[in-house]
Amino acid sequence: MTTIKGNFGDNPQQPSIDFSKTSEIKCEVCLNDTFEQTLLLRKLSALVSPTNQETIVPMAVFACQKCGHVNSEFRQSELDV
Repeated sequence: MTTIKGNFGDNPQQPSIDFSKTSEIKCEVCLNDTFEQTLLLRKLSALVSPTNQETIVPMAVFACQKCGHVNSEFRQSELDV
């Protein structure tokens, strides 16, 4: 899945999106359709870290605004990068 990030205001560099061709995303738990950006934190072992030090890596994801759940599709897309 391709994710288009950013503000779609009057910025001419952003693609024009026909929202009638999109599908709604709902929370897997409560079926709410509004989300807010939050962070998941991952720990990177010193054995595989480029700095040879244990590192905390932040991952931006979207959590349900009503119940706080993070859909599996949001977690998986971050791990595929």
